[in-house]
Amino acid sequence: MGERTARVFAWVAAAAADGEGDGRISPAALCRAARTRLQVDGVSMTAMTGHGMHTPVAASGELAAELEELQVTLGEGPGLAAFTFGSPMLVPDLATSTARWPGFATAARERGVAAVFAFPLHTGTIQLGVLELHRAETGPLTTEDLANVLVFADLGLQLLLDSSSGVDRRLGYRPADEPARGRDAVHQATGMIAVQLGVGVAEALARLRAHAFTSETPLNEVAADVVARRLRFRPETEPDEAPG
Repeated sequence: MGERTARVFAWVAAAAADGEGDGRISPAALCRAARTRLQVDGVSMTAMTGHGMHTPVAASGELAAELEELQVTLGEGPGLAAFTFGSPMLVPDLATSTARWPGFATAARERGVAAVFAFPLHTGTIQLGVLELHRAETGPLTTEDLANVLVFADLGLQLLLDSSSGVDRRLGYRPADEPARGRDAVHQATGMIAVQLGVGVAEALARLRAHAFTSETPLNEVAADVVARRLRFRPETEPDEAPG
C-alpha cells in the first residue's frame, strides 16, 4: 500500500471509529472522512448503471444527498456527466456552467453551492458510480486535495464492490489484504481472469466483482462460470459467454 493510500485509508478508518458510524469501513465513513480532510462542504457516493439506474449509497449530509437527487430529477449535472464520459468533472465555479446544466446550476446555487467536483467510480471499461464533492466557495481543488480525492475514489470503488458482494469491512481490514482472501472458486477465477486480461491479481479481482455488481449476480456464481469456462473476460470489452 502506497503512502498516500495508507494515509487516506487511515482517515476513513478514523471516521469509521468516530462515533457517527457503526465501526465499519463503509461508503458513509468515506464520505465523512472526505468532507473533513478535503476543503469541501459535502460529499456523496452514488451507484449508477448504463441503464439509467441511480442508487444513493452514502452522503455526508442532507445537502450532498439533495444535490444528487436534483441531478437525477433534472437529468443533468456534473455527476451524471462524470459517469457518462468516464472522466472527472471539475467545476470550480457553477456560475460558468449555467449554459451546460441550466437547471442544476441554478438550483444548486440557490442552495448555496458554488463549486462541484465529480469523479467516476470505474474499473477498466465498467462504470459503477460517482463520488461527488461540493463546497460553498468558488475555486479549484488544490493539487494535494486532487491527489487525495483520486485515492478516495479508488477506495470508494472497492467499497461499492464490497457492498454488492456482501463483504463486511470492519476496522481490521486493509485494502492490500483483498487478493489473499475469498472462496476457492473466486481465487481460481481471479487467476484465470488475470491471464485472460494480462493484468495483476488485484485488477482481475476488481473486474470479477464489477461484473457481479453490474449483472446483479452473486460473486461466487460468476466465479463458478469463469472456472467452468462459461464466461470469459476480454481486454477492453464486456465479458463474453462461452458458446454452448
